[in-house]
Amino acid sequence: MKSSTPRRQRNRRGEGAQLREDILTGASELLERSGSEDAITLRAVAREVGISANAIYAHFPHREAILEAVVEEAFVDLYTAVSGAGVGVTDPTARLRAHCAGYLAFAEQRPGRYQVLFGRNRSADGIPKADSVRTMIGGKAFGILVEGIEDCAAAGQSASHDPVADATALWVGLHGYATLRLTVPYFPWPADDSMLDTLLTRMARTTGTAGRAAEG
Repeated sequence: MKSSTPRRQRNRRGEGAQLREDILTGASELLERSGSEDAITLRAVAREVGISANAIYAHFPHREAILEAVVEEAFVDLYTAVSGAGVGVTDPTARLRAHCAGYLAFAEQRPGRYQVLFGRNRSADGIPKADSVRTMIGGKAFGILVEGIEDCAAAGQSASHDPVADATALWVGLHGYATLRLTVPYFPWPADDSMLDTLLTRMARTTGTAGRAAEG
């Protein structure tokens, strides 16, 4: 009986790293299509990539290792989306607002990846101290919010006296809104612009909506 697994061309010498990337890409695509990490099994990933399940072991010892690598890549993608959204925006409040909009856009456009991110995220000692949050997995994206509030405060556009605490509140608001919008889509959610104004003024303690005007 012939195998239903499509045959994948053998990597040329030096192309082993490409197979690892193919495995991660296949796992990520499974996650996006299904919306659940349960879809990522060794057999499913092997079928997606067009290799035998045994070929995976040369790069990942087990399914959990694939999941952890997918999550790590997803955090890199989240950081890229958040940081890239503020490029070229000079006004501090407008820049922070753009970063937040980038966060929400990532959650909406990559729902499968987003939903698996934070449930599997752990620091080495379980609960990171405030002074180490920028170095933990996913901390670079959080650090953008901290720095954004610091910049707003320095420019007199935020009343924040504790940027880490206020960035935490802002992230909780963004994450809650992004998550609930995915899981309860029928709720009459306010427009992103309105929600961002609320989160920035209440969580980041920014003053008014000058940031949105500066964005335009």
